[in-house]
Amino acid sequence: MAGNRHSIDCRLAGILVPVFSLRHENDLGIGDVRSLRDFVNFAAETGFGFVQLLPVNETGPDNSPYNAISSVAIEPMTLDCSPDGLKDLSQETFEEVLSVHDLESLREGAVQYAEVRRLKHDLLRRAYERFCETVLHKVDTRAASFEAFCRDESVWLNDYCLFRFLMDREGGSQVWQLWPTHCQSREHALDVIVEEAKIHPDEIDRELRYYAYVQWIAFTQWDEVADHARSKGVALMGDIPYGISLYSVDVWANPEIFDLDWYGGAPPEQLFKDDEFVQKWGQNWGIPLYRWDVLEARDFDWWRQRVAQTTRFFEMFRVDHALGFYRIYSFPWNPVRNAEFLPLSQEEAAGHCGGHLPGFRPRGDDTEESKAANRAEGEKYLRMVLEAAGDAEVIAEDLGTVPDYVRPSLAALGIAGMKVPQWEFSDGHITSGLHYPALSFATYASHDHAPMRAQWEQQHEQMSEHGEESHEHWEARNFLHSLCRFAGIERPHGITPEYSPEIWDQLMRGLCLSHSDRVAFLINDLLHETRRINIPGVMGGLNWSYRLEMTAKELTAGKEFGELRENLKNILNETGRSRRVRPRSS
Repeated sequence: MAGNRHSIDCRLAGILVPVFSLRHENDLGIGDVRSLRDFVNFAAETGFGFVQLLPVNETGPDNSPYNAISSVAIEPMTLDCSPDGLKDLSQETFEEVLSVHDLESLREGAVQYAEVRRLKHDLLRRAYERFCETVLHKVDTRAASFEAFCRDESVWLNDYCLFRFLMDREGGSQVWQLWPTHCQSREHALDVIVEEAKIHPDEIDRELRYYAYVQWIAFTQWDEVADHARSKGVALMGDIPYGISLYSVDVWANPEIFDLDWYGGAPPEQLFKDDEFVQKWGQNWGIPLYRWDVLEARDFDWWRQRVAQTTRFFEMFRVDHALGFYRIYSFPWNPVRNAEFLPLSQEEAAGHCGGHLPGFRPRGDDTEESKAANRAEGEKYLRMVLEAAGDAEVIAEDLGTVPDYVRPSLAALGIAGMKVPQWEFSDGHITSGLHYPALSFATYASHDHAPMRAQWEQQHEQMSEHGEESHEHWEARNFLHSLCRFAGIERPHGITPEYSPEIWDQLMRGLCLSHSDRVAFLINDLLHETRRINIPGVMGGLNWSYRLEMTAKELTAGKEFGELRENLKNILNETGRSRRVRPRSS
């Protein structure tokens, strides 16, 4: 388990890479568990101790891992849909399906989600049809395994299958509030389907079981890749967002545990210079708030299930926006109405919302009493997460507007918070990594940030475009000076050098030499990339579609990446970060 392994390897380094970004020489236009298996080999070869992933739960049409339609179900696009991965798919059928898709085009550039989804679901359907004909309801070990999965996972699986069945009836729309009235609640929809099943029992049963079949395959394949990672001494690190999509099976089937009158987000932020709404009102993520009193009365069953399913595959996981457990900035309107509220004054907005305005809930941090109450409640909920996590390691994403009590609270709980060097200052100067607490997780960039090369080059450009007396020049210079001081990068004659392999090496070493037990690098940073995975607040475009230009196998064994592998091995070994390095006995 993670706890035992980490007690041996205290100082670990990891790589953040989305599954969809990985490549395999025979992939179907998107990364999957097969390419992840190869990438684990690369991590093991170079000495990294963990591979950090984004959430792998099934997404909606926007493809955002942070807007999943289920807190448990796995995204089918992560599956190996070749005959090797789908035992019920013949090579002949596989080739027949591929013949009507432009596979060469799919494998080029960014992920083409619409076409990839059609291809993979076509393959999964064909595999399921053969499974029904040759395996299901027969004396067969795989039939027994499938039935056991349906039985063991029924608490969430039954609702999920019904939800997906109805989604497909509505053209793939997960917006259950726009479904026919009789389908907008689980109870009414179930009554309708039961009546239909009386007329077409085999048809309805077979259709519902398809969604269970896909999840059975998904859980099987993810079990296998998790076992492979463990065999290599590499931990898989997952991600649990604090919130869940309003248009998820969780909210549709369990409305009693959610407050559907308020939507979580983040307070106003001037850094979003191109987003007038965020500057004025904040970020409205549209996630419903939790009714913690109802959840507590049920011993937090929904949250315990969510965490337990995550730790089935992941030895470590990050809780995205852990600040939400203490208090969360909330809006009294759905984000689909943001444009309506943008020009309104606070008085006008309140008039449209029964006197309510955006703000922190359940309370702000205006008084010491409020802070104490928020801290106590946050710790109660996070203790529950720790209990459900068992031996898995929990990391809290505690970035943003952070109350002064949060980091001491996380430390008291034994949960690592995050350190982003360029945002960590003490007495007006960037904090030395040697002063970071051991119980912390340090990284230069997450999936929401530009890679370090891009940040470095953008700030250099900013300095050259604006005069020395301008605020823009001062900001850019301060950013680069601070990073140079953190990583020990020399500035001859006070001039910050251009980005180079030498700068890359020093940035890598600077983070690895920090006192944090865990450090992680964005895959883009390892590869000197400038392309981004996601730009927050921007819908559509190339978000969540970034792919590596090489396969994971090429990274692991290709001659052209030999220098990169040796550099990484040297950095990790020399800084005591390699998972093969054992700490000295005290």
